[in-house]
Amino acid sequence: MAKYAFIKFKINNNFDDWEQAFYSHQPMARKAGILELFHAKQADDPSSVAVLMTANSFEVFDEFMKNAAEDIAASGHILESTDVTLYEN
Repeated sequence: MAKYAFIKFKINNNFDDWEQAFYSHQPMARKAGILELFHAKQADDPSSVAVLMTANSFEVFDEFMKNAAEDIAASGHILESTDVTLYEN
C-alpha cells in the first residue's frame, strides 16, 4: 500500500526562499525514499504552505523529519506549526 503525508505548516520567510531551500533538500529526501508530489502556498496566506509526499512507510517520514529537523527549520519552516495527516492507498 502506498503511504502519503499531507503536511501543512507556516513559514517565516517568503515562499520563493522557502521553495529554493526545499528543492535543495530533495536529493536527501529521495535518498530516504520520499518523493514529493505537490507543494504550494495558500492563495490568501503566502506564509501557509502545503506539501504532499509519498513513501513506502510512515516510519520513513518520521525518520526523515527527525534527521533533517535543523535543515527543515533553516528553510523557514516553523516546525511548531506543522500539521501532518497520513493517508494510505
